[in-house]
Amino acid sequence: MATTVLPPAAKASETPALRPRTVAAYAATAGPTVILGLPFSVYLPPYIAAGGVIPIALVGLLFSLTTIWDGVVDPLIGTMVDRVRTGLGAHRRWMLLAIMPLALLLLALVTVGDALPFAALFLMMVLFYSSYSLYEVAQLSWGSALVRTPADSALLYGMRDWFAKIALILAFAAPAAAQLLIPGISLQGRIMAYASLFLLMVPIALFAIRLVPPRAVVAEPGIGWRHEIRASLSFPPLMLLFGVQFLNSFAFGSLTSLFVFFAAAVLDLDAQSAVLLFASFIGGAFASPVWTFLARRFGKPPMMMAMGLLISSLLVATLAQEPRGLAQAVGFSLMLGTGFVGLLFTYSMLADLIPQDAGRCGRNRSAFLFALLNLMQKFGVAAAIAVSYILLDLVGFDPQNGKAAARELHLLFALQPTVSWIVMVGLLLLMQRELARPSAGRDTDPALAIAAAPK
Repeated sequence: MATTVLPPAAKASETPALRPRTVAAYAATAGPTVILGLPFSVYLPPYIAAGGVIPIALVGLLFSLTTIWDGVVDPLIGTMVDRVRTGLGAHRRWMLLAIMPLALLLLALVTVGDALPFAALFLMMVLFYSSYSLYEVAQLSWGSALVRTPADSALLYGMRDWFAKIALILAFAAPAAAQLLIPGISLQGRIMAYASLFLLMVPIALFAIRLVPPRAVVAEPGIGWRHEIRASLSFPPLMLLFGVQFLNSFAFGSLTSLFVFFAAAVLDLDAQSAVLLFASFIGGAFASPVWTFLARRFGKPPMMMAMGLLISSLLVATLAQEPRGLAQAVGFSLMLGTGFVGLLFTYSMLADLIPQDAGRCGRNRSAFLFALLNLMQKFGVAAAIAVSYILLDLVGFDPQNGKAAARELHLLFALQPTVSWIVMVGLLLLMQRELARPSAGRDTDPALAIAAAPK
């Protein structure tokens, strides 16, 4: 028996309007994963490299192999959330199951991660990523069940992004304060101060989960993996969105993976690197509600193009004039943070495409599609880390003597994300053209319809 898919109009008429309490509670449930996302791309690679157990050239390989594992497990997690019969409260149940492994694995990573051999660290990160994916995929697909219109999705995921920025401000305030109060604190001390904010986010998320209205997951046998893949490949806007997610994440991963080295070798502010990261997320917190308002008014793809072009221009400008001194560096970080809102757009754009995708293949695949979108994000960040560290090795960059290759590092920091965002803008233009077609996303594939029909 196939899942009955309501057209978007029916969905809008039967789903109650979003209440402010629901929006606020849903945003707060994202706390644990938004806190745990950035240590991998900002602090963890330099932390592992500085330990000396794993050569710097293998640090990128470690993250690449972990992401290859995600390529297997993330779609399985999405399918499990979509199809396992747990009735009302299905999303919250998966989220609750994932929190304890996240906490234990985080504790192990920040205490002994720099001293573990390659194989042990790889196994630990595989388990961490799997628990992380289970929580986040369930949380994101829960949001798609709550929205009715593109304006709703912009609001819901926009407020989720805004809460994420607030949480990250608090998270980066911890290592910044530690760095100011404890001169000479190690990178491990900073990452432990960062990760300690997870203890604050968990009770907030547990309380908020109770306030979000439950939505039933109608778990049916589905249409099979071959048809799942075919349904995705035959929907051009969906495939373009996956490409946009990869490129935006690659650009973001390039910036974050190199930021600690950039602050030390180029800006000569190693002792204030945590302060600069803190400033970048203050900029993001101020900008996120503005981007949300503009996205609701003018559309998400144009705003995402504007975001990429804004930050690319800022990065290229630093090649001509580097920020000098702490005050200019803080101003640069504030401006840089205003563009760290790409996930706000991609998540809400996918929520808008889900009803069209359901009409094409005969069943709702929201968790599966969010798992794939998350996978593209991880691929993008992991690829950025791998490429960045390989290039650092090729130019002879030494974390202990970064000044020797400071110019090469600066070029990588500015140009690698810029090229990625330029290509992303091209994909967004193609996506807008596809969505503007009269039949885009609304024609049901006959083969898929037959496969999904009641037996």
